[in-house]
Amino acid sequence: MKGNMKISREYKRNLEEDNWFYIELGKRLKQARYTKINEFTGKQYVVTQTAVAKKINTTFQQIQKYEKGVNRIPVISLIKISNFLKKPLSYFLDVYKHEEDIPNKFNLAFQSEVEKIQEQE
Repeated sequence: MKGNMKISREYKRNLEEDNWFYIELGKRLKQARYTKINEFTGKQYVVTQTAVAKKINTTFQQIQKYEKGVNRIPVISLIKISNFLKKPLSYFLDVYKHEEDIPNKFNLAFQSEVEKIQEQE
C-alpha cells in the first residue's frame, strides 16, 4: 500500500474475512481498464469507470468499489466486463491458478447467477 493510505471499513472487513480474492480481482479490473488497446491504431488507452459502468448497467461508483475490493463483483458482471474489455476470464482469474478449487467455486457461482437471470425473465 502507498504510504499512510486510509483503509475503508469494508476493505478491512474483506481482509479480515480472507476475501483477498475480491481485492485482487478489483486490482485486475483496474489494470484491464488501463491496458485496453485501440483496434485501429494499436495504441493503449484507458477505459473510464463510467464507460465500464454503462456497459454493465451500473454506476461508476460501483466500479470504484469493485476496484478497491469494497464490494464483490458478481460473476455475470465479471463476464460482461471481460467481454467489453476484450480480456478472457482467465486474465482476471490467473492470479488464482494455484488454487485447485477455484474452478468449482466459479462454476457454482456462475450457475447461481444464471438462475437469478432466468428468474428475472
